[in-house]
Amino acid sequence: MRHAGAPIASGLRYIIGGFIAVDDRVEHVRRLNDRGNRLYADNGAEVTPAHIEQAIRLFQLALELNPRCPTCHEHLADAYLRVDKNAEAEAALRRQLSVVPKNSDNWYSLGLALRSQDREAEAVGAYQAALEIEPKDFQCTMGLAGAHGALGQYEEEKLQYLRAVQLKPDSVKAHLNLGIAHSSFNEAEEAEAAFRAAMEVDPGDARPPLNLGRYLVKLGRPAEAITAFYAAAVANSEYFGEVKLGVGTAQAQQGRLAEAVLSFESAHRMDTKNEKLASSLESMRANADALAAAQDGVRNGVADVCGTPCQEVVDGGSVAMCAVTWADGCGDAPPPDGFSAASTVDELCAHTCAYSKLVLARS
Repeated sequence: MRHAGAPIASGLRYIIGGFIAVDDRVEHVRRLNDRGNRLYADNGAEVTPAHIEQAIRLFQLALELNPRCPTCHEHLADAYLRVDKNAEAEAALRRQLSVVPKNSDNWYSLGLALRSQDREAEAVGAYQAALEIEPKDFQCTMGLAGAHGALGQYEEEKLQYLRAVQLKPDSVKAHLNLGIAHSSFNEAEEAEAAFRAAMEVDPGDARPPLNLGRYLVKLGRPAEAITAFYAAAVANSEYFGEVKLGVGTAQAQQGRLAEAVLSFESAHRMDTKNEKLASSLESMRANADALAAAQDGVRNGVADVCGTPCQEVVDGGSVAMCAVTWADGCGDAPPPDGFSAASTVDELCAHTCAYSKLVLARS
């Protein structure tokens, strides 16, 4: 008899244990399973597809000896997922769950395998089964939200992201996805709050300020958007091209087309093969030339509107501010000489609002 590679010389316990091992081959199964796992542990970040295929073969050999080894099925499924063999992973997980049905981790992994095959409705069922066993599983909650979103079930998606934020308040991804979900329902305050919460969790992550900037552009708040975009650049310079594209879009909202052209040129230098960007840049240059001609010889009728300089009014709220009347913006304050309470910012600040007139003329 041998045990763990060493000869057994004496001891009743060892002899009985030895016979049990021979009967169901548990020691052989354990060793094959461990050898497969060591391929990950020993190689760490250097694990290659070849290592994983070798591990798969070891797990398969273990299961040939003991088809009801639950950890062997689990490890085999994990190996399949690592090399995108999702149908094989699904089969292994279903075999494992037939042996140990109350394993939330494997229901979660089954959800991953199903989503990888675009079987979102079945994935929802797998994630829900996992959450029945472990209701506070954060990763499973995030997976369930994603599956609902892929099915177009956006209300359910948002509810799951709300749960995810409660389960893990320090997750950037949860706050970020919640912000995107809120924005799809035009819930501006909630979306902005979620993006800012993500920024607080990790100021070094460029994604939250980048998404916040884009959303602020959508809301017509270009000055704040530009601040958010540059915060993304500070967090990670690799996003500089996307930042300059966002900044240029915000500057166009402000009627600062010459500056927008410079920003678009910077973005294009970072992505010279982007044909859509090249076309937008060409259009922006033409608009900038037209704006320069329209502004030639035109002056603002006032220096400020209710104490705020004309350009700052438009910078903060986009050229849409040009349609606001003195009465709407300044209330009961008396209008300047030559203007009335019905005078628009466009009339008060003709030079600053010249782009607004160009847009109206083309619409």
